[in-house]
Amino acid sequence: MPIYTSPSIEEVNNACRKAGYNLSKEEIQYQHEAAIGMIESLNILQECEIETYMEQRNHGEAPKPEQNTHNQWAWKCNIQRTTSGKLANKKVGVKDCVAVAGLPMQMGCAGVMDYIPSYDASCISPLLDEGAIITGKTNCENVCFSALSHTSCNGNVMNPYDKKRTAGGSSSGSGVSVALGDVDMAIGTDTGGSVRIPSNFCGVVGMKTTAGLIPTKGVTPCISSFDTVGVLTKTVKDNALFLDVMATSNKHLQPLLKDTNYGDDIENGIRNMRIALLKEGFELKNSDPEINKIVRNSIQKLIDLGASIEEISIPEAKLGTHVLVANCFHIGYWLEDKFCPRGQKTLRYEIKEAFKNQNELNVYAKSATLLRHYLNEEEADRIYERAEDIADVLKRKYVENLNKYNAICVPTIPVKAPDIPSNDLPLSERFPAMITVASNTTIANITGHPALTVNCGFTEEKMPVGIMFTGKYFDEKTLYRIGSAVEKLQN
Repeated sequence: MPIYTSPSIEEVNNACRKAGYNLSKEEIQYQHEAAIGMIESLNILQECEIETYMEQRNHGEAPKPEQNTHNQWAWKCNIQRTTSGKLANKKVGVKDCVAVAGLPMQMGCAGVMDYIPSYDASCISPLLDEGAIITGKTNCENVCFSALSHTSCNGNVMNPYDKKRTAGGSSSGSGVSVALGDVDMAIGTDTGGSVRIPSNFCGVVGMKTTAGLIPTKGVTPCISSFDTVGVLTKTVKDNALFLDVMATSNKHLQPLLKDTNYGDDIENGIRNMRIALLKEGFELKNSDPEINKIVRNSIQKLIDLGASIEEISIPEAKLGTHVLVANCFHIGYWLEDKFCPRGQKTLRYEIKEAFKNQNELNVYAKSATLLRHYLNEEEADRIYERAEDIADVLKRKYVENLNKYNAICVPTIPVKAPDIPSNDLPLSERFPAMITVASNTTIANITGHPALTVNCGFTEEKMPVGIMFTGKYFDEKTLYRIGSAVEKLQN
């Protein structure tokens, strides 16, 4: 029996009126016949048998306490397709918003129940083809909507340097699993800093890739135009190695990429490179003087290695987090539609059935869904267009400056890792505004540029500090050269 019913002449007439068309009888008859043909095509697609394949896998189990000392794991497994390749026997953790066929996926939200994806996200297969071992799903924040690490339904994810402090989010478990040496690499996702924030607080290397470099199919979205898949590792060399493999997942982009051997030039140093210091990144309302000092000391050492450093100003950079807030309209739509953005097969057809209780969203996600109800459609369109205008200015100014400089540099996070708040505190203290942490990281998501964070030192309290470099589109290779120089100075 057909799933979709063809419209009657009267229904075609009504549709034409709603669309503002004034059609003749002959045109209406044509549209009626066209509708019958198109509906028939839709029914054929819906009813046809599709061959599916799921390889035999170890589906794993919940992590044991001794495996989960900092609550970094949501699920443990052991999946390996081959024992040879560039990544032979390298251990990989996958953020629990990235689909791995046959493994439970909850996205840190108790409202998602009994969801097991039926296929892999696009970024998974290349890793398995090159010999990597997927050892589990890493804990992430509730629907990936927090820059800290205390909103997951699985509990707080603890910082590897101090269990009382946040590990950063939303790829919290990915940062911790790399820092503790559980894995060689972890997959994260980054919409406003969710790879770079935990990388900073956990003292590891985090790459937010150029928008579109790694496909997001099979990844839970936040803001589709800002979302990227990223890489977290202990060393710059490993980060480049894993990106070499992951970048092959975008078959359409391969002919346009001149060179994806990202680690080839890592040892070539940074002599004669020009690096811009973004003034606004050091002058935020909440900038910690100790963080600024450590980052500036690291920059001075790069000068000693032959790089030239100049300060630049992009006043609009201070508006980045506000542009992100304006895009919360989109987040509100997909959350209220139960994670179902058009074009995302896994999320549209599978998570919709698994998402049972919207009340389990964290307070940040609820704020996003409510925002669109406070403004009428015209007001929402106006503020979104205003945000787009500012985004266009940011893109233009970053492109202009990156035509002069090899990279633009800021502190990754302007503050030290805060303590994980007690549940006894008022909500306003337990859930501070995320913009206090993401002030510098959001820009690269808005402009689409790649951005790399590398540890550049430690505070007096022995907590890691990250330095972030933003580069030209698809020029991750240069960022790795700079990051490697910083890393060597640390070592």
